[in-house]
Parts: sequence; C-alpha cells; structure tokens
Amino acid sequence: MRAAHRLVAAWLLCCLPLSEARAAGLDGRWQLSISGHNTYLFGEGALGGGLRIPWEVSIEFQVAAGEFLAGSGSARWLDRVGALSFPPGWFDCHLVEGTYLDSNLGLHETPRVRLAAFPVFGEVSEARVALRPAYAAPGNYLAVTYECVTDNPLAEDWFMFAERGKQVLGKRQDAEQRRDGVHQQVRVREVASLPPEATIDLPLEDGWTFTQGTAADTSLTSYRLHRLD
Repeated sequence: MRAAHRLVAAWLLCCLPLSEARAAGLDGRWQLSISGHNTYLFGEGALGGGLRIPWEVSIEFQVAAGEFLAGSGSARWLDRVGALSFPPGWFDCHLVEGTYLDSNLGLHETPRVRLAAFPVFGEVSEARVALRPAYAAPGNYLAVTYECVTDNPLAEDWFMFAERGKQVLGKRQDAEQRRDGVHQQVRVREVASLPPEATIDLPLEDGWTFTQGTAADTSLTSYRLHRLD
C-alpha cells in the first residue's frame, strides 16, 4: 500500500505543469551577497601610490509562486583600508576627509557611498533570476579622498605617470599636486563603481558562487547566493 501511495505521489508531481513544479522549489526569501575591493591609484602599476578599499553589497528578494517580488539592496565600504605603493616603500598614502561635487553639483563629504540603500527589480525565468538595480547612470559608487607623499628622488616622473594613467584608463579622479624639490604630495578625490552596475543574471541555486578577479587585482568581486528561509 505504501509503495502504491509513493507511486501516486510521484505521478502527481510528474503531471504538474513544469512551471508549477519549478516554482515549488524556487519560492522563498533569497540573499545575494557581493563583496570585493576597489583600488584607488594615483599613477600606474609601475609608479604610483594609493589605497585598496573593501566593500560589501547585499541584495534581498522574495520569490512567490515562481514570480519575483520587490527586492532591496544595501552597500557600504569597510574600514579595512590598505595602503599601496608601486614600487614598494616609495609612497605613503592614507585616507583623509574631503568633499566632492556630484553630477547634480551637490556637495558631499567623503568617504561616501552614493546609494547606501536602493530598490531592486527582477524577473524569474527557467529557474534563473535577473536582478536589476533601480538606479541610472552614474550608478552606485564609492567616493573617497586620499593623500600620498614621497621624498624619493627616483619618483621624479610620478605626476606625469599619474596624468597618463588617468587619460588612458578614464579615471574619475581629481588631484591637487604640490612639489617642493624632491618632496611631492598629492590630495586626490576619486570615484570608483560599486556593483551591480547593470542586470545580474544568475541561477536560483542555494550556495551558488562566482568570483571575478583575485586579491592582487585592481578590482575583486565575489558573488554568493543563499536562501534565508
């Protein structure tokens, strides 16, 4: 009798519309955790100084009857700032307080995440979810102000390298430079993007992970999706 009941249950599950069968395994509260770092560099990898700043983004959303319900996101930078010097020991850099003007000419203090909280839209299809942040260009970003100094005479071309790097890489960077003999000092206001910059498409699988970059790269982004219930 028990075997017959199991056969009936299996038959009923098989006979459910495919969309309903899939929805039964997707419904619930989910969280996408995104972590990584941005590199703020005045100069280039061969000659420059700056900071590496870690951050984290969290997106929570709910799926019901196989449909996406409104989600929300949050972003913050982490106070574990690391100083960078290329070559090692040539530049002394640290985070400082400052201000910057946004695209609407609003004045803000740094460090600042443009959107510490934001809505998230989405769509579920074929056991995947597409998450789209509810903001437009310039997107979300972390704006910082930092200072770097050097007294190394071998760093004579530092400012020239920095200007070339800014033009080639298109950095959102503004610098106040001062030189007194071999002593060189710069105060930099810089902006770097935070994810998600566009739609993220991923499988609705508990424990799914994906990483772009390494700890030594200019940018590192790691994704992890898990159920909350």
